Amino acid sequence: MKNKLLVWTILSIFVVIQIWCSFIMFKYPYIGIYLTLNQQNEWVIGELAEEEVNKRLEVRVGDVIKEVDGKDPNQVPTIYKWRVIEQAHKLVISRDGIAHEVTVESNSSINYDMIPLAEEGLCLFLAVLLFWKMRHSSSAQLLGVVFFTCAIIYLSRGASVRGDAVGKILITSFMTVLPIVFYHFLIVFFKEKGGVQLPSRILKYLYTLAVIGFGIRLMYFYPPMAYPIYQYNGSITLSFFIVGFVLNIGLLTYLYFKVRREKSYLASIVKSVWFSLFVSFLPVICFSFIPELITRSRVIDAVYTSWFILFFPMSFAYLIASNQLYDIGLVLRRFAFAVMLAIAPSAIFTGSYAFLFKGLVDAREIIFILFGSVFMLSTVMYSAEYFTTRLERFLFPRKYVLQTALKKIAKSLGAISSFRDLKEIVLVDIVKTLQVRGGAIVFQYENDTEIIDEGEIDTAEIKEMIRSSTWLNHPIYTCIEINRHEEYASYLVITSNKANTLLGKEEVQWLHLITSYLEVSLENVHLIRKLTAKMQLLAAQLPDEQSAQDIQWFRKIMFELQEEERLRIAADLHDTTMQDLFFLKRRFVSLLDKYAMNKEDKEHLNNIINFVEMINNSLRQSCFELNPFLLKEIGLIETVRTYLDKEAYHTPFEIEFKEEGASSIESKDLTTKRHIFRIIQELLNNAKKHSQASKVSFAMTVKDHRFCLTYEDDGVGFDSTQVPRMEIGASGMGVEQMRGRILHLNGKLECDSRQGAGVKFFITIPVREVMSV
Repeated sequence: MKNKLLVWTILSIFVVIQIWCSFIMFKYPYIGIYLTLNQQNEWVIGELAEEEVNKRLEVRVGDVIKEVDGKDPNQVPTIYKWRVIEQAHKLVISRDGIAHEVTVESNSSINYDMIPLAEEGLCLFLAVLLFWKMRHSSSAQLLGVVFFTCAIIYLSRGASVRGDAVGKILITSFMTVLPIVFYHFLIVFFKEKGGVQLPSRILKYLYTLAVIGFGIRLMYFYPPMAYPIYQYNGSITLSFFIVGFVLNIGLLTYLYFKVRREKSYLASIVKSVWFSLFVSFLPVICFSFIPELITRSRVIDAVYTSWFILFFPMSFAYLIASNQLYDIGLVLRRFAFAVMLAIAPSAIFTGSYAFLFKGLVDAREIIFILFGSVFMLSTVMYSAEYFTTRLERFLFPRKYVLQTALKKIAKSLGAISSFRDLKEIVLVDIVKTLQVRGGAIVFQYENDTEIIDEGEIDTAEIKEMIRSSTWLNHPIYTCIEINRHEEYASYLVITSNKANTLLGKEEVQWLHLITSYLEVSLENVHLIRKLTAKMQLLAAQLPDEQSAQDIQWFRKIMFELQEEERLRIAADLHDTTMQDLFFLKRRFVSLLDKYAMNKEDKEHLNNIINFVEMINNSLRQSCFELNPFLLKEIGLIETVRTYLDKEAYHTPFEIEFKEEGASSIESKDLTTKRHIFRIIQELLNNAKKHSQASKVSFAMTVKDHRFCLTYEDDGVGFDSTQVPRMEIGASGMGVEQMRGRILHLNGKLECDSRQGAGVKFFITIPVREVMSV
């Protein structure tokens, strides 16, 4: 609560100061006439702040001031307080005994108005950004105070040069505070980032000294004491500012030489801080403050050199926000190289300008154009890399699209485990990005060719092209070899684009980059397929009951993977296809209700609705077979009964189901009941495919603590001494997969069948010792 009150108090004071200083700045023009007393005790112009004052007001050094806005000069506050003429509109001067009236025009000065306002706005923006975005960092908060201090200095400059006491108090007081706040920031920053404790006890004495100085400056409001304090205040303030800078630099230099040999993160921080502080304060001190202290004139006005002061806090705003160090040496080398490149064109431009406008421009304008051109070109070249990257989507839209697609494909390659993924993740994006008619990934084996295609592409022509090795210079297709080894070779084939032109050089290079990424993914897919085939072979050759215990872990993994895949497919069907069919049916029904149709059209639309409903029911049944959720809701026996009742409508034979005293199976876990349901599913599927029976019966019983499942049909049968083995890559579980489930449940499978005499399966599973997955 106290902190919020303090913040609101400071903001309120700042708003009042902003309004007052802006009022002074925009109401009164800057005049810049400095006075002295002559031997006759008359106020005489001793100095003009700018040469333009002489031309603009037609006054000269040595002119005697007779009146200011109709008042005696001794009654004008800015004259008896500061020895300057400001906040005036009319002057009466005497030159060679002749009186002249001078009118001051109300025009703003860019140097003393617009530039400080721009600097203030930048400082306030950065201060608010730091306080808002990084409120949990103490160093960021103090850096915001640094920006806020700079903002008040720039804010008060316009009022100060116009002779306002508030402006003069603010600018000198906060210039005194600025090096102290910088040092306070360094203490917190080094403790936060490097764990170094700088001397901090001196801070309270420095802040006390700044407060005392502020109290003394308040004497400006007491006219007899204003000028005696003012005539020394400027020199003392500048000296304190310079000494504060030198002490900060000296402390950092000592710290750097102390840790430089460590080649640590701290040494890098000290180096960056030292360089930033040096670049920030050296120009304003060497070209503005020191010359003013020694010669009472400036080489370069502080309005311009004060821009460099912002380099230090801005660089550290980046350092705190990113928590990274920039390489000072690299920055300097890059900027110096940019300057060297900019000198020649800038010199040519400036020389041409001077030649074309000979006699119309003076030396100062030529120098300004030269240095300004060098600076602007250097800055543009230095920042070209950053801005071209940021604006790539506008400057190089095609390159941006390709790069974005490349990142997306590269990110998705890790998820590829099958040819279906290869098509949906890679091939679709390639065709869409290049805007071509179609594309394909070709696998050429010793005796076969396999193609994954997308879009409009002739797969037969692609096979022939790959087989005849004519793809190198084909007029329509762009073909790139992905990889090649003993077992197979793979290719990426892309058609011409939709404008019937071949791909450009940039797009072909992009495809080569894609294929370098694809090479690893295709190898992984190939290895996955080989491993899957070997696992299927192993599943088809599982040992008998006596030796099966050693491979139970493998069965467990296989069954888990199968169930996970079934659940995934069922969820996909329910959430996508079935939902689409539901909304399609609703759309047709709404059309039927909304529009008047003749009998024939209405009947046709009803047939479509019924057909959609039939598809939906079929998919619902498929989802149930993939994920028999009723096992959990109504149990195994009722789920099997429901399943067989529904199947009876679609099978060419009669289905009979009997259950006698088998309810104890319902006490087993869900996984066990799912295994039994899958066995019944496989028995029924085999009957539909191979039995040619007229009647199929299932029976469930429990005897002697063993669950018994009996299957019987009157079909064609087979020789039970030669049970067929499942081929590699075949679909469905087959007899061996069903046998594997029974073995996994510690059960037994007996088969009785003869050619032409039907089939009988007797399955027994111990109720007490069922093993769950």
